Amino acid sequence: MSLGDVGANLGSKISQPVTYAVTSLLSIALYNVIELHFLLFSTFKRRNGLYFWSFLVATWGIAIYTIGFILKDFSLAERISYLYVTFIIIGWCAMVTGQSMVLFSRLHLVVRRRAILRSVLAMIILDAIILHIPTIVLCYGANSPQYRRFVSPYAVYERVQVTVFFVQESIISVIYMYETCMLMYSGGSFTEQHGEAGRRLLVHLICVNIIVILLDIAIVVLQYTGHYVSQTASKSLIYSVKLKLEYDILNRLVELARRPSNLNSGLIYGGRLGYIGRNGQEGEGQADGGVQRPPRRHCSCPWAIFAGKVKELDYRPGGE
Repeated sequence: MSLGDVGANLGSKISQPVTYAVTSLLSIALYNVIELHFLLFSTFKRRNGLYFWSFLVATWGIAIYTIGFILKDFSLAERISYLYVTFIIIGWCAMVTGQSMVLFSRLHLVVRRRAILRSVLAMIILDAIILHIPTIVLCYGANSPQYRRFVSPYAVYERVQVTVFFVQESIISVIYMYETCMLMYSGGSFTEQHGEAGRRLLVHLICVNIIVILLDIAIVVLQYTGHYVSQTASKSLIYSVKLKLEYDILNRLVELARRPSNLNSGLIYGGRLGYIGRNGQEGEGQADGGVQRPPRRHCSCPWAIFAGKVKELDYRPGGE
């Protein structure tokens, strides 16, 4: 099959069996968007921060992207092709780069080295510039009356951007898994308090990230085998599933981080040990009754710092 025969151009039609599959995939994706929207607003007490807005943009990007392909695949706006192309482009940019920003914002919880965070952010920005802009131009061209000039270059660049975004998200996921392992097992605080639960969480984290990578591989395979319609319909569903898995991972991390400590009841994660006197004031040194207390100390172990960052999220696990 030629590169141009991918169902990406103006006036392309899809067969009836494929129509059934596309309808199912897009419908489930829209359902997931609705569910994700309610989960997002029920779990974050404060609607601000990079993680919240990245998640929200990625979620609505899936919805806009899906609506665009509904208009295209079912010829609901055939005479005004620029309408559905605009929906597809806006949704695609928000969905793909939004997903990467969700992964990046999550890195702040586990990565302490600024150089890594800056490098990942630079990669996301660079890929967005070199992949979004040419794809937008070629997509509009492939769905214009002069589509024959654009459809083959668009098919080639479509494969390029799918591959590069797959590599980008895989890199971020690998960094996240590695840094989480280092976080959990680099200090005694975590292993002593959450050893068994932490091991279960780590296995779950690795399994979920492997599933996400396999889902991304499915998108790449569909793209390279020329199944454009199936790939685009699957992409909206897969990205919605990836966001749901992301929500599950964060839920488990937050629940574990907020588990009460059995070792140091006076420990304030990311802060200092202190004592509360009868007057309700925090003090150090000599406590009530003349008993000498050790001075407050700063806790700098990696897991304690992570727990402190979790508090700043103002997040309710499971929408409680």
